Amino acid sequence: MPTAIAFESVTKQYRNGKVAMNSVSWSVGAGSRVCLLGPNGAGKSTSIRLIEGALGPTAGSVELLGVPVGGRGYDKARLRTGIVPQGPGMYPDLTAAEYLQLAGDLYGVSAERAVETLGLLDYLDLRMAELSGGFQRRVVLAAALTAEPDVLLLDEPTVGLDPKASHDVHQYLTDVMQGRTCLLCTHNLAEAEALCDQVIILQEGRLIVQGRLDELRRGARPRVRLAARQGPQALRAILGQVGPIHVDGTGVLVEVADPMTEAPMLLRRLLDAGLDVYECTPVRATLEDVFLEAVR
Repeated sequence: MPTAIAFESVTKQYRNGKVAMNSVSWSVGAGSRVCLLGPNGAGKSTSIRLIEGALGPTAGSVELLGVPVGGRGYDKARLRTGIVPQGPGMYPDLTAAEYLQLAGDLYGVSAERAVETLGLLDYLDLRMAELSGGFQRRVVLAAALTAEPDVLLLDEPTVGLDPKASHDVHQYLTDVMQGRTCLLCTHNLAEAEALCDQVIILQEGRLIVQGRLDELRRGARPRVRLAARQGPQALRAILGQVGPIHVDGTGVLVEVADPMTEAPMLLRRLLDAGLDVYECTPVRATLEDVFLEAVR
């Protein structure tokens, strides 16, 4: 598979001495949908800015569509890349139509198809400052899609939106990400899990995990969710040191080696102790589980 984005032994040190990235190597294959995750200060935003060419690496190299960022051919690669920044930096006094006309002029194409795709026809005459947060994000996404890009960089695309607006933008992203190389930088793990099939996790400027989400889930330790009328503390008291136990709402999650063989044993133990168990369910690892296990 051709590589669309590549970091090779990248280090980024700022003038104040802070090291944002420390010899990091990772890549995104063409057509992949990858989420870039990590705690605050992990190097996610620095990664996006390096791809954009807004920053240069202190050491190592960054490539976009096979060419070095800032090098020969990079301008053409950038024209094949759409970016939805975390802070769009929009011009509030422009109408949506004027904003998208500006984006079209920069790429040398019309934004008409992107406008139709994102349902903006009835909002073009409104100034950007008059649009809701959800529609502002739609306009910014339309600007990123104007040139029908091969690569889409999404930096916190639903940050600050209410649940309804976030849901709407989510639906549009599901459609427009198909068939494109997408790198999604987000703190929203549910969003990342819904939109992406691969994961890159950074921590303190280093790469700690890269892989397919389904493979990482399979590698996570299996768990069983148990719930009883007596509550989670009663469950913990009976199960004791069976395995790592985590309270999960009204029940508990118990880490086990094999749910098929161990869940019936746990259930019998609880019933023999007089607990009124109403749930005993094997639980598949989520992206949140994978992330928390990695950063711990």
